[in-house]
Amino acid sequence: MKISLSKANFRDMNRLEESNYLLTNGLGGYSSLTLAGSCSRNDHALFMGSLVAPNSRFCFVRHLDDRLTLANGTSHPLSSQAKVNPYDTVDSSLLFENFSQTYLPQYTYRIDGIEITKTIVMAQGVNRLGVEYRVFNPLKHPFTLDITPKYHFCAKGEALSKEQAFIHQEGKVSSNGQTLHYRHNGSNTALSAPSYESGLYFSYDARDGRSASDAQVALHTITFDGTESNESFFVIFEAEEERAHYLAPSSIETMINDEVQRQQACITQSGLKSTFAQQLVRASDQFVVMRDSTESKSIIAGYPFFADWGRDTMIALWGCNLSTNQFEDAKQIFRTFIRYEHKGILPNLFPEAGVEPMYNTIDAALLFVVSLYEYYQASNDLDFIRDEAYDCMVNIYQHYRNGTDFDIKMLDNGLISGGSGLDQLTWMDVRYGDILPTPRQGCAVEINALWYNALSILHFFNQKLGKSMPELPALTEQVKETFNHAFYNDKGYLNDWIKGEEVNQQIRPNQAYAVGLPFPILSEEKARSVILNIYQHLYTPLGLRSLAMQDPEFKSVHTGSHYDRDMAYHQGTVWGFMIGQFLMGILRHFPNDASLMHIVEQFISHNQDALSEGCIGQLAEIYDGYSPNQSRGCFAQAWSVSEVLRVLKHYEERI
Repeated sequence: MKISLSKANFRDMNRLEESNYLLTNGLGGYSSLTLAGSCSRNDHALFMGSLVAPNSRFCFVRHLDDRLTLANGTSHPLSSQAKVNPYDTVDSSLLFENFSQTYLPQYTYRIDGIEITKTIVMAQGVNRLGVEYRVFNPLKHPFTLDITPKYHFCAKGEALSKEQAFIHQEGKVSSNGQTLHYRHNGSNTALSAPSYESGLYFSYDARDGRSASDAQVALHTITFDGTESNESFFVIFEAEEERAHYLAPSSIETMINDEVQRQQACITQSGLKSTFAQQLVRASDQFVVMRDSTESKSIIAGYPFFADWGRDTMIALWGCNLSTNQFEDAKQIFRTFIRYEHKGILPNLFPEAGVEPMYNTIDAALLFVVSLYEYYQASNDLDFIRDEAYDCMVNIYQHYRNGTDFDIKMLDNGLISGGSGLDQLTWMDVRYGDILPTPRQGCAVEINALWYNALSILHFFNQKLGKSMPELPALTEQVKETFNHAFYNDKGYLNDWIKGEEVNQQIRPNQAYAVGLPFPILSEEKARSVILNIYQHLYTPLGLRSLAMQDPEFKSVHTGSHYDRDMAYHQGTVWGFMIGQFLMGILRHFPNDASLMHIVEQFISHNQDALSEGCIGQLAEIYDGYSPNQSRGCFAQAWSVSEVLRVLKHYEERI
């Protein structure tokens, strides 16, 4: 399960800055730096805490300036940091030897016969981070390791002001209403007046037209003196908060052992066997968080940008919770959705304390019904369906059939229509001012595939529970017949949306839902035709293109200004999560078709390489549409990981 990247993979600091690691603390907080030990994004931080879980993030420590001084007086940095003035850039690539990750990120540095391995760990359920330096020094050369924390003490995304006051007392730093404790086993802590350091340069943000510079503050330096052949040094940071009172301070060894054992337990519980699947179990666990406002589990959509959203949570749950056998977490998530169901619609944005949830989604409620079916198939827990979830399913069915908010309603032909004006209710939901790059109001193909499945699932549970809805079988059959007539075109694929007499025939991945969901709405012949069309026009080893390349609206790259990125977001950009419905269509309906199963096996073989690009051990949100080979958007995306993990589980069960 180990991912190891040596100096041979990186010729200089710029290459090291193309990748990063991710640790999370189960509260929405995280640690993420580049393989150079630097921040190449404003969202990078050694210690990004979460004050109110999961979305009130606060950057305590940008990174560490850690330097090794040899007996001859020469000083060598272990961590890099780019500066606006390139002459001020700190470059540690000389000492860098290896980055590896099994459960925790580890950097190895070497010089003058001294090897230093730096391990970073976050505790779960509390804002606590530790860094351990293990030294192998067989010649017992004397050296000094100096560590200077670079503090930020701002809410995520906010810039540090030169006027911001810092108070440093022994073992404690306070600023901007927050306090951070630190402890270590060093020989000395040298205090200094606050040193404001401006001109940090974030190359990734500059590429995407974001603010690309910020500042940090140094207040003290911790010194470790080394003389033995094997030594261990550490520093631990912990935010002052109520949660900390219930979790006793840990040694660095306990922090590391506890976190490794916790991850191992998750992998064991999943029962998955392949190295790729086990890596994704570890990755999926990083998105599952506690939400303070609901006092229940939730799923972060992606790091470093996103919060926990309804649509994303329902899709990510399939892999993050069900494929890993985390059924209790799944039930907590379901209960939150059930609690906030309103007129048949489920929230797309969960509520923070004192803030009303947002319901601007047409698919979250239908995905919820499908998720309940997948939960039952995985757990065989009919009691939960009967006692807690069934009434919510019925509410969704009745409101979608009779009409509800956002013009969501069933038409006379049985199809579901939704949206008007500037509404963007499907996952292709970008709106830039009054510009809708992908307006999909009316009857969208995936919404109606989900509607058919929701009806089929409700009928399935009615039979299991002895419930009666006499009209349901006839309605389900009507939807199937209308769907085939309205969406399947003479070119052998599915139209993307229909609104009155207007039919959109762009080749998009949304048609994959019609083959990937558990209840087939297409004949075997039509399903095969749709799968081959997707494979020809949209398939890549990293996901599906959101639009065929020959389409005049196709955008080849997702980069540049906010406007440029929004205009490309769903116009060709490759999405990792969309591969799930496509490959599940093959696994569910064509398991004995060698030519189609080759596509699944090809993807599994090639997609593993993505774990060594971008965020190590994670799968990204999106990639460029023309030649996808570099992470874009969120460097770690829950539904990308979840859908590939779900495919792997079904594939392992088949073989």
